Amino acid sequence: MAKSDAIDPASRRWTRISWLGAIVIGTVALFAFAYDLPSEPSFVDEWAYLSQTYYADLWIARDTNRAEWLEYPAYDLPPLPKYLFGLSLRAGGYQRPGRAAAMKWYEDTRSQSGTTDSLMIARWPTVFIGMLGCLAVYGLGTLAFDRRVGALAALFLIVNPLYRLHARRAMSDVIAESLILLTACAFLWAWRRLLDGRFGPTAWLMAGLAGLAGGLAPLAKLNGALAMIIVSAWALLALALPRIARTRKLAVVVAALIAGVMSLAIFIAGNPFLTAHPQGAMGPELEAKARMSLGQRMRYLVDHRVGISRGQMQLFKHNALPTAFDKLGTVCVQGFGRFGPFGPHESNSRIRYDPKQDWGAVLWLPLVALGAVLFAGRGRAQSQAGVAPTAWAILLQAGIALLVVTAYLPLAWDRYYLSLQPGSAVLAAGAIVAVADRVFRRQTGAEGS
Repeated sequence: MAKSDAIDPASRRWTRISWLGAIVIGTVALFAFAYDLPSEPSFVDEWAYLSQTYYADLWIARDTNRAEWLEYPAYDLPPLPKYLFGLSLRAGGYQRPGRAAAMKWYEDTRSQSGTTDSLMIARWPTVFIGMLGCLAVYGLGTLAFDRRVGALAALFLIVNPLYRLHARRAMSDVIAESLILLTACAFLWAWRRLLDGRFGPTAWLMAGLAGLAGGLAPLAKLNGALAMIIVSAWALLALALPRIARTRKLAVVVAALIAGVMSLAIFIAGNPFLTAHPQGAMGPELEAKARMSLGQRMRYLVDHRVGISRGQMQLFKHNALPTAFDKLGTVCVQGFGRFGPFGPHESNSRIRYDPKQDWGAVLWLPLVALGAVLFAGRGRAQSQAGVAPTAWAILLQAGIALLVVTAYLPLAWDRYYLSLQPGSAVLAAGAIVAVADRVFRRQTGAEGS
């Protein structure tokens, strides 16, 4: 048996026998998210997205220089979900609401531009993409450990009440998170192959796929930029690894650059707010935006989102997290308790700390911490054997998500904790499988003696 097989058996089994597991995981996830979908109550933001699905018609028609692309709805909500929901409505034969409906929603967020049936049709893209996110977690767990960890981690994500809730809503959160996970899965595949000295076309194809998903992620929601942050961090990790040839490290850097350039190009091409130059008479506000450069418009998007978050902190003071202590406390208690896999199906955000909602942190947080320790040790064993330490890559991914969420967290709202769940699921699954293996070996040894 080759040294790499002994350290990382999943590396040789991934393409040979794990596709059956992927089919099973995908089927289970699809059933879990789609089951009794009409029973899921509508959420106010879903109607905001539906009211703006006319952007899908403009995009399909390649009518990307209209003044509508510079109006408030165009940059307030990200474009990709509007495209997907609009395409779903078109496929179902439903009329897309027009510009007036979008403006009406901002005047009165209780307005609903559609029917219950049209909302159900619009939810299906989120269901399918949420399923892809679970498949990506299955892949990440398999690449870092083995198929058992991948399957268990995917199961944790499927049963996670927070992930399941947003996988059943016509909103952007699970779409962005799933694309982040798909970026990570594709690039980790390329990362491992390149560090193991396999420079064939598969590695570069996966780097390209990572760039595709990494560009779509921020089109779904700006926090999708986390995808390329992870890719960049893995490139830096590759450069810091001992016992790895320089050519292999440089190959990883080149792959990261390919993914980065492609993601940026897709992000720009997919959002006409960044490139539209309408002709004809416009109001002063639209004319000012039309004169902005690409860089200024990108900065405008970020400033707008930061401003919205600050405004929400003033408007929803009972949920605001103004200090570092507030952020860290809610991440530990709510992020790993209320919104972990043991959390309630319905949560009350007005209660900051609540044992009835947050008790799961007592079990989940130590399990995730144990997984982090075990992944650190497994990564060390991989590195010492001279193979790609995929366990360290997963640990770094989970750490980056934790750091970014904790640093940014403006409000104690469920959606902000979503990025904590996939990495935690993989680490906890690794802990459970490792402990089970140790117990089994002890029992087997005792019986043998």
